[in-house]
Amino acid sequence: MAAPVPPPRVSEYEVHVEGLDPRHDGVRIAQLSDIHVGNLTPVSHIRAAIDSANAARPDLITLTGDYVCWRRHEVALAADQLGGLVAPRVLAVLGNHDYMVWGKGTKAALERNGYEVLQNTTTIAHVRGAPLAMVGVDDPVTRHDDLDASFAGAPAGVTKVVLCHLADRGPALARRGADLVLSGHTHGGQIYVPGITDRIMKRIGLHYRRGMYEIGSPARRSTLYVTPGVGFSGVTRRVGEGTRAEVAVLTLRAAHRVARAA
Repeated sequence: MAAPVPPPRVSEYEVHVEGLDPRHDGVRIAQLSDIHVGNLTPVSHIRAAIDSANAARPDLITLTGDYVCWRRHEVALAADQLGGLVAPRVLAVLGNHDYMVWGKGTKAALERNGYEVLQNTTTIAHVRGAPLAMVGVDDPVTRHDDLDASFAGAPAGVTKVVLCHLADRGPALARRGADLVLSGHTHGGQIYVPGITDRIMKRIGLHYRRGMYEIGSPARRSTLYVTPGVGFSGVTRRVGEGTRAEVAVLTLRAAHRVARAA
């Protein structure tokens, strides 16, 4: 008998943002990614992730791609299994598996549950009485991303939270003015062997495995968070440091620049 799959854990982080509107100090954003509905990810595992996200009472819920795995019938499963997220707004972008299976159908499955799918566009979320720019970058792996279009509606002087499935777009997004980038795709390596997994990932162009990274310039700080995600792809196992399935909850905090001595 196979060992039971441990439920996704809730990982809490604080993200310090320069120039954050005081009304946004304490705003909570839940992130789920790489859910991969289908025969490898148990429905109970998905429902546990959704319940955990709701229990965190976030101001926003974000979904950063790969809702299906490899087969077209999984799109209907996604419509049925991914419902029930509760927040003032649930915002999503697509990932490479979604496009490889059926991008238009996956988008419709998410929208059926009332979730907003952002494809190279910005929407303004009014959170706690202040505007927050939510930038959705379409999947870079399958070359659907357009950074010019994504940031075209993002006003100056407003904090910008960017959803992008592929973390390696992070530095380019920081240069466009992103304050926080939320990504997935890597599963934390899924089967992580120190040294070996890192080398393989870098060989295929993946430089951010999981966790928090500073990606901005010294003049302007930006943060990238890469979640190991929820589901399974390839095998029904996650092994090694940083691979356990999670629901990430990120709390925005005001950052105060420290003046340097001359």
